Amino acid sequence: MDKPIWYNHDMKYITCLVAALACATALAQTPAAPAAAAQQEKTAMQKIDDLLTASKAFFLATVDGDQPKLRPLGAHHVVDGKVWLGVGEFKDVYRQLSANPKCEVVALQPDGGHWLRWTGRAVFAEGAERERLEEVFLNAMPGLRKIYDKTPGKRMMCFTLAAARAELIPLMPPGEVLIDETAKTSDK
Repeated sequence: MDKPIWYNHDMKYITCLVAALACATALAQTPAAPAAAAQQEKTAMQKIDDLLTASKAFFLATVDGDQPKLRPLGAHHVVDGKVWLGVGEFKDVYRQLSANPKCEVVALQPDGGHWLRWTGRAVFAEGAERERLEEVFLNAMPGLRKIYDKTPGKRMMCFTLAAARAELIPLMPPGEVLIDETAKTSDK
């Protein structure tokens, strides 16, 4: 039996209504999305911290004018779900990050399977947060109290990376040898 002409029109209306209801339901569930994103960030920060801990020393790249600078670091802690790094207020690295906060952290897994590249903008803790983080670092590594004595100019400055990207990159297998002049023998 043929359907009346109004049937197709009403079915389109019902289909649109169902689609709108599905969208509204999805939007109603979006508060869970920020919670999931926060959990994902917390997990990522823990992975970054675990790799930095396992590598013992990692490297921080900064810029001094137009000259790249690279140095090993070791001080880091997870506080409030973020990985924080520590540098001395009196060191060139602090001056460099203050002038140009773009930086990169690189660490190699001890088994050599992967390496971490964590790139972003250094954001230093300020005020009460700076005081609290400085205490976390100094309590965790009491030997640092000989270097950082909380007087102006000799403080432990703690920072994290904002607008960041962290990648765990597998090491490539051995490359292809294109030239090997060491194998040549002299006939003379």
